[in-house]
Amino acid sequence: MSERNERIELVEASFDDPIVTGLHDEQAAEPAVRFGGAVGRRSPAEPGTTFLVARARMTLIGCVGLRWVSGAGTDGNGPSSADQIAEVGHVYVRPDFRRLGVSRLLLRAAEDLARRRGCRTARLVAIDPRDAGLCEFSGYVPIQPFGPQFVRSGCFEKRLRAETGR
Repeated sequence: MSERNERIELVEASFDDPIVTGLHDEQAAEPAVRFGGAVGRRSPAEPGTTFLVARARMTLIGCVGLRWVSGAGTDGNGPSSADQIAEVGHVYVRPDFRRLGVSRLLLRAAEDLARRRGCRTARLVAIDPRDAGLCEFSGYVPIQPFGPQFVRSGCFEKRLRAETGR
């Protein structure tokens, strides 16, 4: 497919953008296609979640969400920037574009966005144990579960360094 050789563009979208909800519907349908059975329900993104959508030309490739979970205020009255935490989630790459580094690209882009917005810590949950390798390869370390997580979920955290002029 020629789109694989095209430059990938990342664009911001809101949690309720039809492109984002369409990608989430595809993600929710995958287990039913792979394993048979009914299509699962996707976990909806919360209002305020910002998404980065990856595309090459007009072909949608995938997306990642970023949600501020503490220290989200930037009016000077909230916690210090060292306390600000962003949660990365809703990572999805369409099957034709997997194993090309798109998940790593989306993860780095979400971290960069969090860093630019003042967050110093990124957290994520790996519901599928196969995702733990990507987390650890990307510099995340295992942490105790946070929030309402599935029993078998792996929780990870990464300290984001301040930008250094790049």
